[in-house]
Amino acid sequence: MDALLLVFIKIVVAVTLGFILRKAKVIDARLQKGLSDILLLAILPFSIVASSNYEKTPEVAEGMLITLAAALIYYIVSLVAMRLLSRKLPFEEKEKRVFVTMTVFANTGFVGFPLMSALYGNAGLLMAVVFNLAYNLFMYTYGIHLLSGKTGSLKSILTNPVNIASVLAILIFVSPFRFPTYVSGPIDLIAAMTVPLSMIIIGSNLAAMPFVKVVSDPKSYLISFVRLVLLPGVMLLGMYLIFVNTSMAPETAAVITLMCALPCGSMNVILSEKYDCAPEFAARATVQSMLLCMATLPLFVLICDKLLA
Repeated sequence: MDALLLVFIKIVVAVTLGFILRKAKVIDARLQKGLSDILLLAILPFSIVASSNYEKTPEVAEGMLITLAAALIYYIVSLVAMRLLSRKLPFEEKEKRVFVTMTVFANTGFVGFPLMSALYGNAGLLMAVVFNLAYNLFMYTYGIHLLSGKTGSLKSILTNPVNIASVLAILIFVSPFRFPTYVSGPIDLIAAMTVPLSMIIIGSNLAAMPFVKVVSDPKSYLISFVRLVLLPGVMLLGMYLIFVNTSMAPETAAVITLMCALPCGSMNVILSEKYDCAPEFAARATVQSMLLCMATLPLFVLICDKLLA
């Protein structure tokens, strides 16, 4: 419990710093975009590769396979369920498409990787990496198809730096190869920037959105409820039932649950803007879910700590 509390204190401090820096105009929109690009194109890949230098154990390998299976099931079932639900909602057609992607596709990389690394170390990050591979598979195929009406590009999946680093990390992990100290040291140094930089960017992002518009959109609240409460709640119940009846490691069950409890992914906004599919609605819902997850995510972490122990 003390370790979890320390992690959240660090996260809150970093998010608060980002918020203050944006309000003080030390960080502007251009700098934030640059920081986000640095994080996604350089630091996150280094962090993923660094996790592969972890000692290979049967428990972690089993956890990665279970995570992959759970992620594939999650995306298939949730996409079908949310697509059916969206047809019943009094939303505009474009908003219905955004509803599906926003509720299903969470911020698995930008928030998920640093959080799993902070909570469960390299083993947690490796499982998050596997979960994110499933995310990219569905987001860059069905997600793009839903928002644009076009077929997603396989090239987008294969050339994504995070995907390349993810595959490399898995290959290194399953092989006997490990980086020597003079190589792993610099990699670890860069990887250590992931959590503080990502949380500073999140704080800056929160400070940039008009607060009244974010908290006064009822449609966004429905997205936040499904994304932050309903889907992770269903996953938590499923993981608990499996956990108490099998030998599944508690960390595996917790990582799978928490990867489903993350706020809406920023990629939803980027793709909505690119394909002109209700981008303002997507932006409001993303920021609102980011705000609300400050309450719901710690709650799910604590529940996982109690139930899956």
